[in-house]
Amino acid sequence: MRIVLTLFLILSFQLQAEELISKSEIELIKANSKFDSPSTNVIKKQIEIGSNTTISIEFGITSKGNGGIELPGIFMLRLYDKHDDLSYFKSGLLNNELIDINSDGYKDILLWGTAIKSDDEGNNLGEVSALAVLVYSPKDKIYQILRKSEEIDIYTNE
Repeated sequence: MRIVLTLFLILSFQLQAEELISKSEIELIKANSKFDSPSTNVIKKQIEIGSNTTISIEFGITSKGNGGIELPGIFMLRLYDKHDDLSYFKSGLLNNELIDINSDGYKDILLWGTAIKSDDEGNNLGEVSALAVLVYSPKDKIYQILRKSEEIDIYTNE
C-alpha cells in the first residue's frame, strides 16, 4: 500500500490538486460550533470536478468529533475523526485532494493519513496508514471506490 500511496502523492504534487475540505475550514466549524444547532457545524460548497460538472457537498462535524460528506454515489465518507473509539485519525482530518488520477478530465478523490487503533478496553494498538481512492464515473455521474483502507468509513448509496 505504501507504493500506491507514494505514487499518488507524487502525482498530486505534479498536478494541480485542491482540497475537498481544508484544515482552516475545520477550524472555522469548530470556532462557530453550537452543538445544539446542527446548522452551525456544517460547510456547504460547490466544487467543479470537470467540464460543465459541478457537485454540491456538505461537510459537518458531530458533537462526538466525527465528520463526513455526501458525494454523488457515496452516502457518507468519513474524512474527519477525532472521536477516540476503536480507530480515529491522528490529525483529525485526513489529507484530501481532488485530483484527476486517471486523466479522464474529472477530479477524483484521494484521501490518506494515519489512523490510531485501540482495542475494546482502550489499549493503544498502534498506528496504521489509511488510504482511499474514489474515481468519478462521468457515465454514471457518481464516485466509485477504487481502493479503501478499513479505517476509512465509506458508505455507498447501494
